[in-house]
Amino acid sequence: MLHNILKAHSLVAVSLLSYIYLLGGLIVNFLQLLTFIFVKTLSAKWGRKINGYLQASLFSVFTFVVEWHCNCNIRFFCLPEDVKNITREHCLSICNHRGEVDWLLGYVVTERLDCLRGCKSLIKKEAKYLPVVGWKMWFSDYLFLSRNWVKDEDTIRNTCQTWASYDPHINNNFYVLYAEGTRFTLAKHEASIKFCEQRSIEPFRNVLYPRTKGAVEVISRLGESLDCVYDVVFAFPGPDIPGTWSMLSGKSTNVDVYFRRIAAGDVPKDDKNALAEFIVQQFRNKDELLDYHKEHHSFPGNQVVLPKRYVSLVMFYMFSVLTVTPGVLFLCHLITNQCYNMLLFIGFCCILGGVTSHWIISVANVKQGNKSLPSTSEKLKGA
Repeated sequence: MLHNILKAHSLVAVSLLSYIYLLGGLIVNFLQLLTFIFVKTLSAKWGRKINGYLQASLFSVFTFVVEWHCNCNIRFFCLPEDVKNITREHCLSICNHRGEVDWLLGYVVTERLDCLRGCKSLIKKEAKYLPVVGWKMWFSDYLFLSRNWVKDEDTIRNTCQTWASYDPHINNNFYVLYAEGTRFTLAKHEASIKFCEQRSIEPFRNVLYPRTKGAVEVISRLGESLDCVYDVVFAFPGPDIPGTWSMLSGKSTNVDVYFRRIAAGDVPKDDKNALAEFIVQQFRNKDELLDYHKEHHSFPGNQVVLPKRYVSLVMFYMFSVLTVTPGVLFLCHLITNQCYNMLLFIGFCCILGGVTSHWIISVANVKQGNKSLPSTSEKLKGA
């Protein structure tokens, strides 16, 4: 099996997964462009629906990595009725940012809940210029922020108006929001504690003080179109938090996910100060839940079985056939015509690409793990 080969050779895994994602992503981008030109301009409803399936197909490469390549064991803790109507609602999830793979786990959670087609989040503006992933986000109406409030306020208003126009029975949206703004590290936690102590706020033990400004604006702008808010908590029962490279290399891990539905009527959307307090309170709840998890190695409440679906496996192999087959045929052509210099050059590029990917991931992890919280003043602005 292809994924068994990938598990055995981490460098090969990263190189091949990158190749499949990039080439397959360009195919999806092209189909998204055709949908935008020929379908969405005539019918926004059907254009969004088709684009949702295209987005989910590209996400399948990520969900394949967690679900099948790593064989990640995910336990869900929630009430069954909390997720009963999730595919027919506009939902916003407020998540803790525990590790660098939270974004991967977020895709898996939405895949298990059959909400991957409508998954959206807040992304840095520069990301939309990136080939494949950035273009996919632009076609899918993601919210791009420049971290300049004067500009971002208008962007949030316009994008939320677009989101609110989606019909939840046809194109339901699942908004993913990491209100901490950065992942949890010891240095950032110390800065968060200092921020709280300076303002006579009880410090958080397991999460960072949330930046509420953008979250408040998004929730209040969505208004009546928002059906519910989900309090989502990620926790890792083991001693180590998995990294991007370990997952790409096929290393298995265990993850616990806590889900709690909050009806829109219980969210103070019309009062921004009360809404900011509401968001902070959700992080108080997360703090207590993570304390409980540390002691009991699980979350309180019922464990719900949400089996992994075969969609990501099928889609991954479909992308593999579409992308790897032409590559193999091209290599056979080079071998047949004795183009050894070209073969050496391609081999060198593959090795260089894998090593570069490893280096970028390692450097990113070191920088994110050691730098302090961006600035206390930013926290004050966010609050």
